[in-house]
Amino acid sequence: MDRATNVLLVFLTFFAYTRQFEVGTLYVYEYETSVLLNEPQPLPVSTAKDVGFKVELTAEVTPVWQHPTNNNEQILQLTVVTPKLSVKARQGPSPQGFVHKSSRVESFPLQPLFVHWNNGEIGDVYHIEGGELSVINVMKGIASLFQYQAKTIKQTEVDVSGKCEVTYKLVDSSHITKLKQNCQNVVSVPYFNQTNKVLDAEVSGQATTTYVLNADKILQKATSMETHFLRVKARKQTGAEVISRQVLQLKENRKVATKKYTGKVAAEAVKSIGTQLRKTLVTEQLATSPDAKECITCKSLKDLVVNFHNTLSPKNQGTQGAAIAFTRLLRKMRESDLETIKAVLKDKKNAKILPQLLDIAAAAQTLPAHRAAMSTLKFNGSLELPERYLISLSLATHPSGPIVKDVINLFKKGVQNEKLSETLVLTLSSLAHTMSNMQTNASATRIVSVVKKLLVERLQNCETEDCQLMYIRSLKNLQAKDSVDILLGFAEGEARKPAIAATRALQIMPSNYLNSEALKRLERIFLELGRQHDSSVRAMAADILLQNKPTEEFVKSLLDVLSSQSARELNTVLLGRLWDLASSNDNLQKILHKILKDAKYANYNVLGQGGLSSAFSRPLSQDKSANSSFSNILEIQSGLLKRSTVDVFVDVDDASMRLLSFGMFAGGLSVFGGEDAVDDGEEANAGIEITLLNTQLRPYVFFTGQGELMGHVWSGTGSERTTALQGTLLLQDHLQIVPLQNGLNAELLLNGALSYDLAGQIQVSLWNRNAHSLVEVGAAMVIQGVARVDSSFIQTLIEFNVGTQAQLNFMSDLEFYDDVMMCLKMVQPNTEVVNNVRKLERIPGTNYMLKKYKKRLSPVPGKTYVMNKKNTEICSKMFNK
Repeated sequence: MDRATNVLLVFLTFFAYTRQFEVGTLYVYEYETSVLLNEPQPLPVSTAKDVGFKVELTAEVTPVWQHPTNNNEQILQLTVVTPKLSVKARQGPSPQGFVHKSSRVESFPLQPLFVHWNNGEIGDVYHIEGGELSVINVMKGIASLFQYQAKTIKQTEVDVSGKCEVTYKLVDSSHITKLKQNCQNVVSVPYFNQTNKVLDAEVSGQATTTYVLNADKILQKATSMETHFLRVKARKQTGAEVISRQVLQLKENRKVATKKYTGKVAAEAVKSIGTQLRKTLVTEQLATSPDAKECITCKSLKDLVVNFHNTLSPKNQGTQGAAIAFTRLLRKMRESDLETIKAVLKDKKNAKILPQLLDIAAAAQTLPAHRAAMSTLKFNGSLELPERYLISLSLATHPSGPIVKDVINLFKKGVQNEKLSETLVLTLSSLAHTMSNMQTNASATRIVSVVKKLLVERLQNCETEDCQLMYIRSLKNLQAKDSVDILLGFAEGEARKPAIAATRALQIMPSNYLNSEALKRLERIFLELGRQHDSSVRAMAADILLQNKPTEEFVKSLLDVLSSQSARELNTVLLGRLWDLASSNDNLQKILHKILKDAKYANYNVLGQGGLSSAFSRPLSQDKSANSSFSNILEIQSGLLKRSTVDVFVDVDDASMRLLSFGMFAGGLSVFGGEDAVDDGEEANAGIEITLLNTQLRPYVFFTGQGELMGHVWSGTGSERTTALQGTLLLQDHLQIVPLQNGLNAELLLNGALSYDLAGQIQVSLWNRNAHSLVEVGAAMVIQGVARVDSSFIQTLIEFNVGTQAQLNFMSDLEFYDDVMMCLKMVQPNTEVVNNVRKLERIPGTNYMLKKYKKRLSPVPGKTYVMNKKNTEICSKMFNK
């Protein structure tokens, strides 16, 4: 830019402010604003599929005070005249499709708004006490258009949209563009979101305004356009869009006899206005407050529970209906008071669905819902209901300080039931972890510190192995950086079960928590430098090292271990995991490619491990926004299951989440393993471990001891399908109020629910010397999002739903008649994804209501997953007989 251009821009900037609104002159503007709601569109244009409204009025502006020595500081009186409402009708006229409808806006008392304007910036605004909030908000939206700078500049401003990053560009002497981004609310409004990035909502928006000044440098025309998007981060094609437009155009200006208000400064002038009008003026900033929401087809919490009573029954858990009922009731419970919720929970008619209602109360995360639930539960009575509530509470998305403090107090007080006590410990640690990831204040930080200290002290004071296991699992849920050293100490120890639990906890720690010293200690564990370690501990230690930028030296050391052929099943797991990780990690793939050029490693002795164990990953679903997959590590010992872990992952661009971890463990079963079976020194035992959203639940033990096992075999306890765990948990959870440029407010809401039913059965025949087991993981997911704009004269909303109901079946068949043979299968039946979109507009106080609805089904074919070659051969051998 040359010097002459610079001088011209400086001159234009100065000249733009040499003439302002003249005292004694009335400026008459025509104004219209529209709001449209739709699914996300490539371009922000009106279509036949959207819903929305338009407000048209005349805006009159006149200065009523001017600073004695600064002509650029004024108080403007803004008055609106003859407002009218139009709505988006089915058969509306082209091109926009709006039709005029009578509404309350035409009968509201219209009182002036006084605006403190200083050199293009608006300070406070003043309105007469008792004014209609909707009208005040609309007038603030108009006033906000008068905040602009006639120069090229970037700055932070507060206006009707909140605190925004604003960029002005002076195009020429009469044209200015204004871009607003990254606006933050300055009025206190409800807000919460998911701390888990994969489950977060993606909200984006921007607003652009173009200004045209007339020959007198008075605002001739302002045109604004803003768009806001609400999307599901893990499914970006699902979402909603809010489009808002404003057009303000000067039609005439004329001399008028206006009242003159006196004062040397603005504050004195405002006082003079109030005195002369004999009215109380309320001082506010330009930012707006949301209108009170009026219920659309409203029902009470009690009535909604009656409606969904059958859907909430235990037999329907794991279905789409249960997930939909959860999200509907969740919203209502969050709005309900303590007595209303207590009445529903204590109603005897709801006794059979009380566990499901407790899931909803926990997910609501409001103090009334929590207190109502706690008043219903007896923590020294039956296990089922208190544990169900605590499990759901452990998955809270934004726990509040008072709720966590209440759980701390319960923990300190203690409960008698050992199983409930462990669930309480795991819940407390999970809540503390979630709270530490929130935008917390000093009080929340103190609460998290208290929980950390309590858990570590209790672990250090443990006198039994069961106690150690409980608190090691709690540190897994806590995921605190300063607990890594404690967990490594247990992983290095002689006690087998605590070592396995501690290493598993280290597996889910963020990579940045594991420094070079921690990785060296894990390498010593894997290589057994110092002492021997359990094969499961070594496998998990190797897995951690392979996922944390492994060196060429370590990969060679791992291949050296494989060459020894000393532990065939462990070697098979390690080799499978090495190939699996290398397929998705370029660095590891390069290292492996380089090493395998050496014949020392590229030989059958290293790469031809022939165990029955396996380690592999498979995709579950692939999408433009997210991919889901599962990894399976199966450890076999003496031909029988030792430990199996299935982890289900969901990945988006910048984050990964372990949605579900399902583990089976067994020991002391050498009696079923034939002549070659090795006694592991354990008492007969088996059970499952479940982790939901990185929150470990207490293990579910099927049996402990030979006597209990044989009792199950003879009685056929597990031969019928038995539910191990069921419930509904909250996934997405986002609420945000977005102030629009026109003064109205858009509410963006996103809730996701997962209803699950984990069940199984096992049949053992000692006569035929075989066994069959089935584990069913049934789950249904529903994501519901709403974008709505409410005022006292118009309501409009769009609601989108996406849901699916799926199942994974894990089957195992075991023969121990001659040779021990085991066949494993994993099957996913056919399913479908359902997409629904509902749109609505309504005029309060009238019978007018418009509804639009769309549904789309997408089939997903079922599949059977290949485990490994050895398993396939054994299955063929068993079933071909």
